[in-house]
Amino acid sequence: MEKRSDNLEKSGSKIGQVNRQLRRSYDVNFKMMVINEAESSNNCKAAVKYGVTECNVRRWRAQKDHLKNAHSQRKAFRGPQSGRFQELDRRVCAYVDEKRKDGMPISRAVIQLKAVEIAKELNIPTADFKASLGWCKRMMRRNGLTLRRRTSLAQRLPSDFGEKLLSFQRYVINLRKKHSYPLDQIGNADQTPVFFDMPTPVTVHKKGEKSVIIKSTGNEKSRVTVMLACLADGTKLPPYVVLKRKTVPKEAMPAGIIVRAQEKGWMETELVVDWLKVVWGRRRGGLRKKRNMLILDAFRGHLSDPVKKQVKAMNGDLVIIPGGMTSQLQVLDVVVNKPFKDNLRKKYTEWLLSGDHALTPTGKIQKPSVRLLCEWILHAWDAVSPKSIIHGFKKCCISNALDGSEDDVLWEEPAEPEDGSEDIPVEEGMQSTFQSISIA
Repeated sequence: MEKRSDNLEKSGSKIGQVNRQLRRSYDVNFKMMVINEAESSNNCKAAVKYGVTECNVRRWRAQKDHLKNAHSQRKAFRGPQSGRFQELDRRVCAYVDEKRKDGMPISRAVIQLKAVEIAKELNIPTADFKASLGWCKRMMRRNGLTLRRRTSLAQRLPSDFGEKLLSFQRYVINLRKKHSYPLDQIGNADQTPVFFDMPTPVTVHKKGEKSVIIKSTGNEKSRVTVMLACLADGTKLPPYVVLKRKTVPKEAMPAGIIVRAQEKGWMETELVVDWLKVVWGRRRGGLRKKRNMLILDAFRGHLSDPVKKQVKAMNGDLVIIPGGMTSQLQVLDVVVNKPFKDNLRKKYTEWLLSGDHALTPTGKIQKPSVRLLCEWILHAWDAVSPKSIIHGFKKCCISNALDGSEDDVLWEEPAEPEDGSEDIPVEEGMQSTFQSISIA
């Protein structure tokens, strides 16, 4: 008798259903296995094999078409699967698709606000539809939407991408055939922002915690601009740092880095000219004014007359990357900036974990000093592999062998240039070849 009571207690539920089995839920994958077994044999054998009741097998077989189109982990079908307001769902999804095609960020709060606006247009009473967070989650689940972490800041390639790519390649090949630049006289330069705070977006943390905090100094928006430059033979030129302030700090900066100050922290025309003199002009062969080719993007400060005159005075040819093509033709964007930023963040994290920090009067961690940030920049720049730079120039169709033997790095061999195109001056050639880099 005692043994029987124990069994009843184990099989009963907490609400007194003593002689009934505990309810179990099965996912779609399991149900389809049972259905396949029942179809190959019969309902009774399938029920015995998988330990379910025969009525369940009959019901699942009747639902087979519905189950085949459901998620394999789903266990129940509750409520209207298309939503109460199908037109509202359709218009909200169309809005999300339209904005995401343009790369615009969409949050659940934005969806809720848009849903309220559309509900008014459709004359749906506020008592029937409140655009709650629960509705938003269900609507997203119904339509295959979910919250995602940003993977990259994507650049949309221009519609005439192929044409611009071939034009750039032909133009560079024409210049190289005409002037026979050595690899140490072909360079690429670009600005990149560096922030005083570089907290990692992810961290190791216990599962289930609602709050995941990552400590920082609170200076995520404080930045400097760094002009990096490299040559086709893998040489890295000294970093050129522009501080967002009126004067350069009096403290000594580490050797091998050049520091300037500008009120907004931007590379204006004057600073670009200064960079040409103190960095580009002091590369190997620069003082002797060896014929060179400098590749820059279509930033306004690179297109001004003073910059062009300075490049010409240094016996150089200025090549401008067409707008929207830097993700494909800018060596620094293709192979350099990511490892550079990764090494910077590594140094920042090591400093943050060290615990050796100065504190502000309110007890917060003081942001890194300018000198320390410059040391990190130098370390991160030194860590960039020269081999990756050499490969990057070939990948961007800049330093490939002119006999076509290295074109398989990425691009096909370009068509032969038109007759006489090599005689076009640099400035005019850029405007005609790329349809257009206009200077105000």
